[in-house]
Amino acid sequence: MSDQPATHHPVPVKPVDHRLIATWPVGSFVENIAVMPDGRFAIAIHNKREIHHVDRSGMTGLLAALPASPAGLVAVADGLFAVGGDPGRGPHAVYKIGMNGSVEERLRVPDTLFLNGFTPAGPGRAYTVDSIVGMVIEIDLIASTSRVVLRHELLTKISADPMLPGANGIKFGKGGLFMTNTDRTLVLRAELGADGPTGVVYVVAQDLRGDDLALDQDGTLYITNHIQNTLTRLRSNGERVAIAGPDQGMAGCTACVFHPDDPTGLYVTTTGGMIMPLDGVVREAKLVRLETGARGQPVVFQA
Repeated sequence: MSDQPATHHPVPVKPVDHRLIATWPVGSFVENIAVMPDGRFAIAIHNKREIHHVDRSGMTGLLAALPASPAGLVAVADGLFAVGGDPGRGPHAVYKIGMNGSVEERLRVPDTLFLNGFTPAGPGRAYTVDSIVGMVIEIDLIASTSRVVLRHELLTKISADPMLPGANGIKFGKGGLFMTNTDRTLVLRAELGADGPTGVVYVVAQDLRGDDLALDQDGTLYITNHIQNTLTRLRSNGERVAIAGPDQGMAGCTACVFHPDDPTGLYVTTTGGMIMPLDGVVREAKLVRLETGARGQPVVFQA
């Protein structure tokens, strides 16, 4: 393992229209976001062990307190599922959060150290990644079971830096599972067959340090760059441009999602730059709307 992570090649910022939706106090590690069936956003506050709810007008509140630090979120018809735990200490768990704030641990996932990204992928099924071990795990949300479905070198870390995950964001989309590897500065696509990933993993982009990602209906990827303080639009032809930067509130941007009632609006969460403060100053954590001009991939609420 190298002492150094791979290199991120920055691209020019060509900002789109943006609007601040909500803020959290300095020191809030806002980690992930999902849209719930009632239209509110669910927001994972990793270091507070909390899930907050936010509507599009900016009204916020506490939805649930968890026994572990939440990371990835998947919305279902009657609430949410979250993966969580203390990074580096396992096994991590999957929790069910009800719309009334109830919390139930559904399963512990064996041999895991850092469950992170989480994406729905069909009725009762979701995929998550382990950012330290470097693998993709299928979660049966109904039976409360798990199975490792993909191990690959490109999902693993290459540096000893504990703050840079390997496989990180994951989204089910056209053509397979799209993933980031933060440490390797790669965007990846895992081929899917009838029973899940086939084992074939393609490099979609190099030298691009991503965290979470979202897709529009044309297959364009929108990637939060976290410590790079930008959000990159990556088209299927390889063209990339940062559509938002520090001036648009992207300090420490972590996750993004399209909203079914606002199909061209990309909603982005940020930490305010807690890991690598911009100009040495940690800012408020934020939820920011970016106008992409493209319709997002439809959000499907599972049973």
